[in-house]
Amino acid sequence: MVYRGPITLAVLLGLTRGVAGLRWLPEHARSGAIAAGSPDLLPPTYPSTSVLKTLDVPLDHSNPNGRTFPLRYFVDDSCWDAKDGPIFVEMGGEGPASGARCGSLHKTHSALAVAVEHRFYGGSIPFNDRTVANLKYLSVEQNLADTAAVIEAIQKNLTSKRVVMNFGGSYSGATAAWFRIAYPEVTHGTSSSSGVVNAILNFTEFDQLVAAAIDRPKAGCAARLRAVTAAFERAFAAGEAQKNAAKEAMGAKNLVGTTMGDADFWYMQADGAAMMDQYGHKAQLCDALEIPYTKHQPTDADLIANFGATIKKFWGDDFGASCFYDSECLKDTSRVDMARSWRWQKCTELAYLQPGYSGSLRHAALSLDQLVEQCVYVFGEDAVPPNCGTEKTNARYGGATGITATKIVFLDYSDDPWQMASVRKQLSPSLPYCFTECDGCGHCGAGVPPTVTKCADIEAKYIGEWVAEAKAELRKAQV
Repeated sequence: MVYRGPITLAVLLGLTRGVAGLRWLPEHARSGAIAAGSPDLLPPTYPSTSVLKTLDVPLDHSNPNGRTFPLRYFVDDSCWDAKDGPIFVEMGGEGPASGARCGSLHKTHSALAVAVEHRFYGGSIPFNDRTVANLKYLSVEQNLADTAAVIEAIQKNLTSKRVVMNFGGSYSGATAAWFRIAYPEVTHGTSSSSGVVNAILNFTEFDQLVAAAIDRPKAGCAARLRAVTAAFERAFAAGEAQKNAAKEAMGAKNLVGTTMGDADFWYMQADGAAMMDQYGHKAQLCDALEIPYTKHQPTDADLIANFGATIKKFWGDDFGASCFYDSECLKDTSRVDMARSWRWQKCTELAYLQPGYSGSLRHAALSLDQLVEQCVYVFGEDAVPPNCGTEKTNARYGGATGITATKIVFLDYSDDPWQMASVRKQLSPSLPYCFTECDGCGHCGAGVPPTVTKCADIEAKYIGEWVAEAKAELRKAQV
């Protein structure tokens, strides 16, 4: 059965405890009004019971006798039943892990809270080296093997084997599902919130869903956003001076005169708007886009200035200049933020590339070839596999429709454009699916009203059943 009911973000956080990943605002979008007014979109302050640990893991798990590096993970045992309690593991996402927390679901099951940091993020960058030669060890497969190693190290120090449940949201929601596929003997069940399990090369559906979402409940917002994009397009066509002024209006002076600066700009311009929908703030976006029309028919200069001010207000003055959208910056191997590592993963395994098309919200001439060219420019032609590795990823893990594992509950949200890379339906009785439908329901539950809990209840129901079943199986095996 597919449940179409609501979920509260507060309950979701209590269940899955979130570490780094797109459930939180990305690092480059945390200095504006959205971050200031929505603390639930920022990594929380973790309690003193959250303890940092490290485990030496192989750089290459296919060569266990080779070099190792310390992988960080966090443990909170404040509500754990050390005699019989399960282990709840938060998968690492595309950013640093900050801690582990005993949430409501932990308390219900007296579980040990564990949060694993993803390799090549935060304090788990092997040898502080993000050259291409070292980045080849940044992959989904290596990350899953790291997680298995952490779980096995914890299990090894216990008197009896414990039930393990994995949780994640967004990319880590995908890896949570993939972990259950790859290591069914290590984990007994999974919750995947907004899990982007389908690696899509040509992800035009992203803009299609944003356009539909921002036109609900009142039509017209998508048309105004297209008008903004058209104003930028005319500025670019008018000559270098006007193009550079348009970039500077977005705070992106760093993209003036660079090799990939135009493609970088169009990615950033589109993302600044799409993220408002993604994180549950489409109403503020649409209100802001109406401002130039309140007194007269706006000029292109009016539309550009208003949009630039809007993005700076909501995401911060430095949003347009962030490394995340700057191919020159992404080539810098000395940086320690998440941008270079995440772009590597997109270019080599996941893609989720979002080109324009006729009628799209973003620049229609932003082509798939240009987005792949960004990858080649940053990492070199030899590093970027055909189709950015998406075919191999989907063949290994099943994409959106070919998942063969059991005991994974998938959660999606009606305004989240990333749902198009999720399963979007129940695949089998042992792969339940819950769709939260409401105005403003964004990525991983961002923007969901606090009064709606049906899908959270469904998630808790399945986790409870799977914990009980796994405990019974373990007891039977120990007799």
